[in-house]
Amino acid sequence: MTRLIGVLTVKHLLILTSALLIACNNDAAEPVQKSADPAPVADTFLAQVQADYPVTLSPVAEGVWVHTTNYRLPGQSPIPVNGMVVVDGEDVILLDGAWGELATVSLLEKIRAETGKPVTKMIVTHHHADRTAGVDAAEREGIEVFTHPTTPMLAARAGWPAPNTSVAALEAPQARILVGRVEVAYPGHGHASDNLIAYLPAEKILYAGCAVRGAGSETLGNVEDADLPKWRDSLLWTKATYPETQTVVPGHGKGANLSLIDATIALIDDATTNAD
Repeated sequence: MTRLIGVLTVKHLLILTSALLIACNNDAAEPVQKSADPAPVADTFLAQVQADYPVTLSPVAEGVWVHTTNYRLPGQSPIPVNGMVVVDGEDVILLDGAWGELATVSLLEKIRAETGKPVTKMIVTHHHADRTAGVDAAEREGIEVFTHPTTPMLAARAGWPAPNTSVAALEAPQARILVGRVEVAYPGHGHASDNLIAYLPAEKILYAGCAVRGAGSETLGNVEDADLPKWRDSLLWTKATYPETQTVVPGHGKGANLSLIDATIALIDDATTNAD
C-alpha cells in the first residue's frame, strides 16, 4: 500500500479513498440509488476535505499571501500555523505547507482557486512536523521542494515525512540562495538546527517562520531543538542583513515588523538568565 500511494497523485488518492468510503458505507442488501446528476467522487471528497481543513489566505502585497490553518490537539485550543504564498510569473512558490497531509491538500486547492495556478515550488523551513507534515502531498503533485540539507535526515529521524530533496548551498550559516524572486537564507542554528528564513526584497517582507515568535508571545514555545545563544546570534544576523524589512511573518501567531525579532531576543535573554 505504501508503494502504491507513493506513485498516486493527490487526485488519484482522493478518488480511491472516496470510493472505499462509499463502498464501506453502502448497505449491500439495498440497491444504490443513482442521482440524476451525481457529482464526481473526487470533487465531492475534496470539497469535504476543504470543509474539514479550512484555509485562510490573507493578502499582504500584490501576488503575496499569508496562509493560515489550525492544527487541533485533543483538549487544547487550535494552534494557528502560518506560511506564505508568492506568485512569481508562471510559478507559485509556497513557503511551508499546512500541519498535516489533508490540510496541505486543502491548502493547495485553495491556492489554485485564488491564483488560477498550481503551486510549483515549495520551501520547507525546518524539519518539525508543523513544516514537513504535508510534504508528501506536495511531492505527489510534482512540486519542487527546497530545504536545508539536514532537514530530510532530521525529519526522518524524528518520524515525520521527509522531503526528497534539499539544497547543499544552504548548509553553511549565513548562506543565501534565490528561489525565483524569493531569497532563502540559513541564518544558523536557532529554533531548530536547520531553520531557514525567506525574504521578498520588492515587498520588504521577511518570512521568519518559527525563528521568531508571534506578536504578544510570552514564551519561546518548543525549544527542544533550540540552541539559545546561537538562536540569538542568528536573529541579530537576520536583522542586520534585512534592515529594510517592513513586515515580519512568524510561523505561529500575528505578524508585525522587526520588533518581532527584538521581542524574540528578549525572550531568549530571559530564558538564558533563568537557566543560569
